[in-house]
Amino acid sequence: MVAPADLPLVTVDALDKVYPADRVTNQGVRWNSLVESFKSHYGYKPAFIVRAPGRVNLIGEHIDHALFGVVPMAIVPDVIIAIGPRADTHEIRAQNVDPKYPPTAFTPSYSGGPAVDIEIRHLQWHSYVKAALLGYLKHPHSGGQSAGLDMLYDGTVPAGSGLSSSAAMVISTLLALLAANARLEGISKGDLVKMSMGAEGNVGVNTGGMDQAASVISTPAAALYVQFFPQLAGDPVPIPATDPAISFVIANTLVTSDKATTAKYNYNLRVVETLAGAALLAKRLGLAYTPADKVSYRQIVSEVAGGEHSLTGESVDNTDPTAGLRAAFKKTLQAIEHHLGNDSVRDGLSEDDLIDALDMSKQSFADTYLSLAVEPLGGKYRLYSRAKHILEEALRVLEFRRAIETGADGNMQNLPKLLGQIMGQSQDSCRDQFMCSCKEIDEITSIASEEGALGSRLTGAGWGGSTVSLVPAHIVPRFIENVSKRYSKYQGLGKDELEQAIFATLPASGACVHPLD
Repeated sequence: MVAPADLPLVTVDALDKVYPADRVTNQGVRWNSLVESFKSHYGYKPAFIVRAPGRVNLIGEHIDHALFGVVPMAIVPDVIIAIGPRADTHEIRAQNVDPKYPPTAFTPSYSGGPAVDIEIRHLQWHSYVKAALLGYLKHPHSGGQSAGLDMLYDGTVPAGSGLSSSAAMVISTLLALLAANARLEGISKGDLVKMSMGAEGNVGVNTGGMDQAASVISTPAAALYVQFFPQLAGDPVPIPATDPAISFVIANTLVTSDKATTAKYNYNLRVVETLAGAALLAKRLGLAYTPADKVSYRQIVSEVAGGEHSLTGESVDNTDPTAGLRAAFKKTLQAIEHHLGNDSVRDGLSEDDLIDALDMSKQSFADTYLSLAVEPLGGKYRLYSRAKHILEEALRVLEFRRAIETGADGNMQNLPKLLGQIMGQSQDSCRDQFMCSCKEIDEITSIASEEGALGSRLTGAGWGGSTVSLVPAHIVPRFIENVSKRYSKYQGLGKDELEQAIFATLPASGACVHPLD
């Protein structure tokens, strides 16, 4: 059986293969409008429409860059692009149906290797277009060249919402480039995930891969268990029928979570704290890693367990395939408590103290960890609390997946409550240990719990963006109405704005290409 990440990219010929049945009519109007707008802008009919959805992460926050598995799902909101290849030029022209995003046109340089000018300090929407182009040109499959092309974008994933609008932008643009250059053959879903991870790094974001995997590999009616070690894989986790039936409600805080501009003291700092913490733990456990190896906590788990064969190899007990992993996670948590939870590390280390603890020079520390700018909070790198969140969250992911796959050990009536409890524990840890929540997220999750949500948590990078709540399906309309009335930043919004800010969703399909006749 072919693993989902090894499957070829998806090409579709009808929208009922892309969207749920109740969304096809409205999406058909939207896609037809995009084609007509493309013809109006560029004077000819596009050859393809490509699509990449946003995603909501159900459980597993900020652990993908430590190589632990996560459980996201694709959602209906997406980025679609109408594209027309041009053989007469290398120029890229990009426009957006939303007039607040100005058009752009640029030509990559091919002298001395492909180059695209990206101003990282002042990102605009088309910075992600350029980032994708550069990622494409650097990939061997491109041959280092691209035809010119015209593109018209239409996005329904709110920017900065924590629903991976940036990943959807980059992935859809990469699909556009692959389609325009007749390079779709020979690229798997996993290849596109890795290509898009590298491309998003071109705008200064050190991404772990969850967003890209969810957008590319997802299938309808299922969440996705994405693992990154020992290799990238994505396994469907079908959402079962429960009693009561459940739905996931996404609520945008309307606080922009802009990873690129706040990364130095939020996202990128957490990546550095994670890598440095793993290096220090490995050193104190006597493992044969140096900081330059950038060992991950997931690799340390494998070492603690005595080898990966006991965790994911053929010897794993198929009746409870994650039992070994859960035990190894708990053992690693004990090691974190012993080696990083002591007085000298628990409350944070200054940069000089961290350099000394790792036996590094200032230059080697900078070379290893500071390729992207970071600004430690209060001058302290907080290794212990970040490590504790990561291992506990990784354990919650396995418990969440196991609960779904076993039907809460056969007690389906208890499944919604159990999943909600795990989501609530995740939010507590994101707020208190990883410190990626904010007052608006705390406000919405509190209101959600009071209005009947079984569990509510931030989703995405945090520091704003969106929340996801597990809600009994029969109370969803009332739940949305009451949260809309009570959340402070929803006051004064019109009906259309509210419908974009808070909505119910179920798992949706992943990225695809739609050739036009």
